[in-house]
Amino acid sequence: MRLASGQLLGYCTNVHPYDDVAGMLAALERHAVPLRRELGLSQALGVGLWLPASVARELAADPTPLRRRLEQLGLYAFTVNAFPYGAFHAERVKGEVFRPTWAEPERLHYTLAAAEALAGLLPEGEQGSLSTHSGSYKPWGPGANDEDAIVAGLLAAADGLAALEARSGRRINLAIEPEPLSFLETTDEVVDLFTRRLMPASDAARRHLGLCYDACHQAVEWEDMAASVSALRAAGVPLAKVQLSSAVVLNNPGQDRELLRPFAEDRWFHQVVYRDASGALVRLPDLPEALADEAAARADEWRVHLHVPLFADPLDDEGRLATTRPWLERLLAEVGSTEVTPHLEIETYSFGAIPAARRRALGAETLDACLAAEFRWVIERLARPAAGASPR
Repeated sequence: MRLASGQLLGYCTNVHPYDDVAGMLAALERHAVPLRRELGLSQALGVGLWLPASVARELAADPTPLRRRLEQLGLYAFTVNAFPYGAFHAERVKGEVFRPTWAEPERLHYTLAAAEALAGLLPEGEQGSLSTHSGSYKPWGPGANDEDAIVAGLLAAADGLAALEARSGRRINLAIEPEPLSFLETTDEVVDLFTRRLMPASDAARRHLGLCYDACHQAVEWEDMAASVSALRAAGVPLAKVQLSSAVVLNNPGQDRELLRPFAEDRWFHQVVYRDASGALVRLPDLPEALADEAAARADEWRVHLHVPLFADPLDDEGRLATTRPWLERLLAEVGSTEVTPHLEIETYSFGAIPAARRRALGAETLDACLAAEFRWVIERLARPAAGASPR
């Protein structure tokens, strides 16, 4: 939907499992169409399409039938998630979400196929954004995190997007997404790479490379949202897309860490970041390791990479499991204009990892209820949808 600010707001469909266009459409018809109706929208509802490689290739060949069907459903695509290459809802994903890396040609080919698909789906006159991981996964070591190879891949993507714009007239920006323990994690790392290697490289890089700012990820990194956004803007790093998301905060790990055990599931990484006695940040790759780590248990607070409903804080009746909702609210105060970012995307892909009892307690037992509540929560904090506005 278009907000009064002129920004486009949607939700990311990586919350739905599918591996082909038919499955994606079925998910949209089951969830996005009723969501638009529930929100009472007179305008079309925007969606951020997760395109696994199989779907990206299928759509790149001919996106026209999907665009027409989306129009019939009162939907449109303005952004794409091209981070997970394969089955994001497989029984076990974990580190595989970072494969292929940006040092591997498969990542470039996949990304450009997804961009080709988005170019055929974009409403007339709109620019698109396409999110991707930042390069690799740090625990894999220096060989898998070679800066020169990763930068070469990203610059090749910028060249490909420039060629796509010249051919189609559609501008699509690559939105590079930092994440705890990935090649880029912090605002400082992002500013360094963009100002030292990416932006000086070419006109294509300056026009087509930007950031996907994930609120959950940067809160888990203990970053101050206002200072972070200010630093990025001062450095000239474009925020191609902001993902609206919230993480888990555990305030007394020594006493209450067992409250997190139900969240220690096999599918996705749930990185944990805490401050040690010296104030230094300690990063653990996943929740099971943190639960078994006695040094981590002595910390005052854990931040846990687990996307929970935006409106939830706390997660439990006693207030022992909090969230980073206050950080998200600070971020919303910084990004509510097109001068900062054109695209806002709600992303709560790990809804299914939240135990059913907790979902019921939050009043969001079903995904549909959660999505509607999240949209209303965001709209209340930004602005009402522009009356009758259409992205087309």
